[in-house]
Amino acid sequence: MVRLFSLLLCARLAMSTVVTREPPSLQFLYTAYVECDDNLMTEVAGPHGIRKAIPIVGGNFTGPRLSGKILNVGADWGLTDPRTNIFSADTRYNLRTNDGADIYIRTSGPKGPDGHLHLRIVFETASKKYYWLNNVLAVGLLTSGIPTTKNISLLRIDAWNHYKDAVQVLT
Repeated sequence: MVRLFSLLLCARLAMSTVVTREPPSLQFLYTAYVECDDNLMTEVAGPHGIRKAIPIVGGNFTGPRLSGKILNVGADWGLTDPRTNIFSADTRYNLRTNDGADIYIRTSGPKGPDGHLHLRIVFETASKKYYWLNNVLAVGLLTSGIPTTKNISLLRIDAWNHYKDAVQVLT
């Protein structure tokens, strides 16, 4: 009984020292329209799930601090979990800003109950102007089924980053 009382007292003390923090604020980064071709692979379950290879063949992105085009190099190598039938994206592709900077991008994340893919976004660039992207925590919301007049799939990705003052220019 004394031991139980001691445990309850320790738990109560631990709870009283918990600091409640505000959730991090997000800042709008860009909206991208990504053009994709048909799946290149036969959808057969492998050791990690049902793999798709969906080429990323173009598009554009526009935001307050960066805008440009999506290059025709890259793909989504996503997996569908055969137990849950949940698709998870696994992309790698390249952006080129309107002022000529190249940015490598990776996204990953599962399809949510709302039908959108919830993405983690990682950037890599050597550009002095956009070097700050290497250090941001970014998230995106992917919407599929965007109408298009081309014979491709069009996806919309709205992206936000965590750091409010993420702009750092190298000197």
